[in-house]
Amino acid sequence: MRVRSLLTALCAVLASAGLLVVPLAAEAASAGTASASAGCYRQAGDHWECVTPGAFCPAAAHGRNGTSQSGVSYRCVQDGSYWRWKPAGSSGGTTPKPTPKPTPKPTAKPTPKPSHQKCSQKYLPLPDPKCQPGTRNPAVTQKTIKSTICTPGYSRKVAPPASYAGALRLTQIAQYGYADRKPSHYKEDHLIPLSLGGSPKSAKNLWPQPVLAGKGRTPAAKDAVELTLWRAVCHGEVPLAKAQQAIAKNWRTAVRRLGL
Repeated sequence: MRVRSLLTALCAVLASAGLLVVPLAAEAASAGTASASAGCYRQAGDHWECVTPGAFCPAAAHGRNGTSQSGVSYRCVQDGSYWRWKPAGSSGGTTPKPTPKPTPKPTAKPTPKPSHQKCSQKYLPLPDPKCQPGTRNPAVTQKTIKSTICTPGYSRKVAPPASYAGALRLTQIAQYGYADRKPSHYKEDHLIPLSLGGSPKSAKNLWPQPVLAGKGRTPAAKDAVELTLWRAVCHGEVPLAKAQQAIAKNWRTAVRRLGL
């Protein structure tokens, strides 16, 4: 016992003087015990238990998972130049924020055409023949002209109400796709006029004639042609059917076509 005591005292003196080297295995065991005590963790295979959140973790635990005393999962991750126990899923000292996706720019859409447009303006100052080919009043024939169109006041008698013509004009202005939607800038015209036996209410015989400037383009110019043809029909100079066909095809050439 006395010899052992003397050896222990001698080792202590030599160690304090730096003359005694502690075996490496013993030093590692001592350090591991101190770290485990300070960090409160122990290795169970590849997993570490009882880890202290935020504490330094040993080299053997780098990149591995652990569990705190409360059962929360942590991972040994690098934080700057150190390795610490951080909540599972974190990478380094701070949890990276997801990169926001760029907001897609809206795709420019072409300007749509008016949804109600179905008649072409390319025939102006005439109507689109597909929309208004002109229709006749079956009550007016060559045999009945004396009691119908050639009787004073006939056209006023069969004319449609202003409310009907006004509503139809608004609808047809949209159908023609006119940029100018002011109703007073259009006359709801009978392609085959009532004075020549045209249909009073048919949308195929009525159309919104623009009040355009220029010879041969205004409603007044067409009215003059209608009067000339009406006189020729009622005086027996031109058959009713030919007058109707000529004005429906092109009122600007109707008088010349009929040789009047």
